[in-house]
Amino acid sequence: MVNNIKKKKLKGFSLLEIIVTLGIMMLFAGIVFPVGINKSQKTKLESYASQLVTDIYYQQQRSSYKNISSGVSLGVNSYILFDGDSLSTATYTEVKQFPSNTRITSIALTASNEILFSAGEFKPTVYGTLVLTDGTNTVEVYINREGLVGYE
Repeated sequence: MVNNIKKKKLKGFSLLEIIVTLGIMMLFAGIVFPVGINKSQKTKLESYASQLVTDIYYQQQRSSYKNISSGVSLGVNSYILFDGDSLSTATYTEVKQFPSNTRITSIALTASNEILFSAGEFKPTVYGTLVLTDGTNTVEVYINREGLVGYE
């Protein structure tokens, strides 16, 4: 008997096509991955700045509505919320710690490293800016003389 079955030619990708495709994918990943990591780090830093702004605003509201003196004392890797005329005479304190790679730099306040709110007052007695950094990215946190708190 004669075998009339025709062999089908298998179709597939050549080694060159596979190598070129993998090279393009690695190039794409090499561009996208660092950008994604940097964006993620920037977003984390902005969330820490947002938390600091929220805590300053919280102390501001407590001072205004509860008629107590309060403030925020700024350190390098942390900040302290306190009730009282200064941190040294505070009746209540709460320490907020940043991760090890995040720090406060360039503190430019009008008096000391303490943002103070007098009893019953919405406006701070000390105001200015500070920079929150993770070594790569920076976010500026500000409080103006009218009491507006924010970051950019």
